[in-house]
Amino acid sequence: MDRVSVFSSGLFFATMAVMVIGLVSIVIPFLPATLVIWLGIFLYGVGTNFAVVNSQLLLTVSVLAFGTVFLDYIMAIWGHRKYHGSLWGILGALVGGFIGAVFGNFAGFVLGPIFGAILFELLRGRDNIFSIKTERFTIVGYIGGTLVKFAVSIAMIGLFLWELAQHPTP
Repeated sequence: MDRVSVFSSGLFFATMAVMVIGLVSIVIPFLPATLVIWLGIFLYGVGTNFAVVNSQLLLTVSVLAFGTVFLDYIMAIWGHRKYHGSLWGILGALVGGFIGAVFGNFAGFVLGPIFGAILFELLRGRDNIFSIKTERFTIVGYIGGTLVKFAVSIAMIGLFLWELAQHPTP
């Protein structure tokens, strides 16, 4: 298989479709975007008997994907503990993020988790000032985490495409 047919194969397009789903899922707080992209790379490796996706590439993208997910959860837990947030606030941010995602615009993605966490904290009985203080971390953490996931996702896709361009025959 030559370079042109590698980039035009059905397996390549299926892999890229999975990666696009991963990129889109970056803005949805409860979907593991980098793991979806990792899955696309892994499935391409399986489909080509790991001729292009060698152990070095798989190890690199695995560390990036799983490290990002691990840090995302650790930072969320740390931030909520620091600002004395509760599981209600986390649940509210998830619900608000899901509802914001349904509306499909940027404002929904950003404001949904904020308003969800504030509402759930208020329903739990926390005072308004405390909830808003907690939400400052939530918004900064959400935007920062989204930017990091986006950068790591682009790096993973770039590494995959680089390897594919270097090894035209799977």
